[in-house]
Amino acid sequence: MSEQLSTPSSQPEEPDNFNSALLGGGVILVIGLIPLLNVLNACCLGIMLGGGAAVWHYATRHGLSLTSGEGFKLGALAGLLGGLAGLVVGYVLIALFNYQPGLNEIRDLMLNALGDDPTVRAQLERSFREQEQNALSISNIVLGVIGTAIIYPLFAGLGGVIGAAMFKKSPPSAN
Repeated sequence: MSEQLSTPSSQPEEPDNFNSALLGGGVILVIGLIPLLNVLNACCLGIMLGGGAAVWHYATRHGLSLTSGEGFKLGALAGLLGGLAGLVVGYVLIALFNYQPGLNEIRDLMLNALGDDPTVRAQLERSFREQEQNALSISNIVLGVIGTAIIYPLFAGLGGVIGAAMFKKSPPSAN
């Protein structure tokens, strides 16, 4: 019988960051699904908050500072998880209830912002009706997955970089 000995690695093992990424993804999912709160994603702010929340959770839970690159990676993972979960939940809501999170709020904002021109209003209304009718088309689903896989990790990664700068631990002072 041969017995294998495990040798300790030269570098200490980093704490697992998956729970932090899940928390950040959960923030992104919740912000994306709650009416009026989901308007934050019009400028990707909700996505960035999710990336920052992941970094905050990781830094405070483990008492560590993250570099901007580590913050970006953790935020991007949170963005990918939250974005894809939001996409799946959104498609389920459309299929079951014909409800698209945020669509009514965005339509109202655009109609109010563009004034009273009846031609513009009619075109916007027509575009939103077409979006509602074609929401579950194969092309919309494929574009949604591709767009989510690109945009969410980028903006959540940016939130992670900002979070890494905000939640840096100061080195212990020498007495």
